[in-house]
Amino acid sequence: MNWLAVGLLGGVAGVDATSLAQTMVSRPFIAATLTGVLAGRPEEGAILGAMLELFALVILPVGAARYPESGTAAVAASAAYMGSTAIMSPAVMLIAVLFALVWERIAGWSVILDRRFNEQFVALAPLSGARPDRELERRHLAAVTVDFIRAFAITAAGATVGTLALRSVAQLWSMNAVIAPAILSIGLSCMAGAALPLFGGVRARKAALLVGIVCGSLILLLR
Repeated sequence: MNWLAVGLLGGVAGVDATSLAQTMVSRPFIAATLTGVLAGRPEEGAILGAMLELFALVILPVGAARYPESGTAAVAASAAYMGSTAIMSPAVMLIAVLFALVWERIAGWSVILDRRFNEQFVALAPLSGARPDRELERRHLAAVTVDFIRAFAITAAGATVGTLALRSVAQLWSMNAVIAPAILSIGLSCMAGAALPLFGGVRARKAALLVGIVCGSLILLLR
C-alpha cells in the first residue's frame, strides 16, 4: 500500500465534496474502490465502498448543515482494511465499516473547523488594489488548498489509526465466518430501507421491493 497515494486520494476526495469539482470521487463507493485499486484489490474496495455508500445515502449535505464526511473516511477505512489483512475477511470488514462510521464524525468536525477558518480568512482584510478580482481568486485558491491539506491529514491519520486498531482487534476478536456477514446484511438492509424514501418510497417502488423480498427469501431457503 502506497500511503502517500492514499493521503493524496483522501485530499482529492475531501475537496471534491464541496470545494472543487464535485465529480463524485468523494462518494464512499468511488473513494473506497479507488483505494482498493491502489492496493491491487479493487473488488474488496468496491464491496466495502458499496456498504459505506448505503450508510451515506441518507446524509444530505445541504447548505451549511453539519454532516459526517464520508469520502475521506471511506479512503481511510479501506486503506486500514487493506493494511490489516492480506486476504478477504468479513470479520475485519465489519470492523472497518464500524471504524469508518466513527471516523466520518471526526472528519466532519474537521470540516467545521475548516469553515470557521474560511470565515476568518475572508474577513482578514478588505479587497483592495488595482485588481481585487485577482486577490479574491488567490484567497479562494488558498482556501481550497487548506481544505486539501485538511483532508490529506485526516485521511492519513485515519488510515494509520485504523490499521493499528484493525490489526489489534482482529487478533483479539475471533468471529464465526457466518456471523459477520449476517451482521453486515442486517445493518445494510436497515440503511437501504431508510434510504428508500429518497427514491420515491414504497408506493413508487412496489415491484422492486417485491422482487427483492422474493430473491432474499429464495437465497435463505436455498442456503
